[in-house]
Amino acid sequence: MAFPSGEMDRAAGGADRIPVVRFTTAGLPAGDRFAAWSRATSALFDLCAPHPRRGMAGFSASLTAYHFGAFLLCHSRADAARYIRSAQRSRLDDLDHYLIHLPLQQAGGFSGGFGGGVARRLRPMDVGIFDLALPSAYIAGAGETISLIVPRAGLSLLLRNPDQQHGRILRRDQPMGAMLAQHLIALNSVAPRFGLHEAMALANTVLGLIAVCLGFDMPSTARAPPSQQATKEPVARRIRAYIEQNLHRETLTPELIVKELAISRSQLYRQFEAFGGVRHYVRRRRLRQSLLAICNPLQSGQRIADIAYEKGFSDEAHFSRLFRDAFGLSPREARQAVQRGDAALLAAVLPPASAAAAGEQAPFAHWIRELAIA
Repeated sequence: MAFPSGEMDRAAGGADRIPVVRFTTAGLPAGDRFAAWSRATSALFDLCAPHPRRGMAGFSASLTAYHFGAFLLCHSRADAARYIRSAQRSRLDDLDHYLIHLPLQQAGGFSGGFGGGVARRLRPMDVGIFDLALPSAYIAGAGETISLIVPRAGLSLLLRNPDQQHGRILRRDQPMGAMLAQHLIALNSVAPRFGLHEAMALANTVLGLIAVCLGFDMPSTARAPPSQQATKEPVARRIRAYIEQNLHRETLTPELIVKELAISRSQLYRQFEAFGGVRHYVRRRRLRQSLLAICNPLQSGQRIADIAYEKGFSDEAHFSRLFRDAFGLSPREARQAVQRGDAALLAAVLPPASAAAAGEQAPFAHWIRELAIA
């Protein structure tokens, strides 16, 4: 489905289908197309400048994004452009995601935040890793790409070196690079046919495969060791990383966070005002992790009570009440919905895509923001 207004919108497909938004510059005046593409990608980049030899005349682009519950799968076609995340933007917008990027035809080059800022060439069918918490610049040729947008929380516990991924390239002529590239192509190929229950059930498996691929051939100097970064890392990211690593602890309280991270109570509370407070944020993260575990076919034999305990809940009845309040169905109903393919029940657990519900100019921007906190 195309949207000639040039703005992203939710595509029809029913509550039982994987959520999708689509954008296209088709139908827009030639002089407006680049600006529309710039708006569509503004949730990720400061600026995307067209190729200097072509300018804005005749620029065209399209993007389709699928929501898998734990990550976004994006398929785009665009003319050559330059995409930038400045150091200031990285600090101010506090976007804490990985962008796993596969160019299918065009070559590209990217730099920033690693290796002294030396540019690296990304060939067609190579997989490049961007840490969106860090500055970068990417020059892309015209062509087709597949990308995953994954919140750091979704991968950090699966990786040995979550803070040393920026600027990595998994080469097409290496086994892990080739396997990850083919996996992304296959995932993109079948995504339009997924039911919502299938997409959510697959999410953890996809993240596990990515973590395995990223775990091989880990460079020793991709970034400074975490101990050297601690003083430079924004307080909010340090707190969120600590919370994610300790969700299983019943004793995870504001008092414990203040003590172990050596921060003030006012610093802590200030960082989570927008989320309804620290305790509310921790509860939301525990509930979201519980939901993904309940929907994971590999954990279908695990007792729901055990999942609740593993995520830091000490009382199963209390957990069930909180789960229903958050998602509109009980943990048992969620598991049964996955097992029988009833995605209508599961539709309530994904974020709204309408601009009015999201409070954003476009649902894509809301989806990106929601990934790390829902």
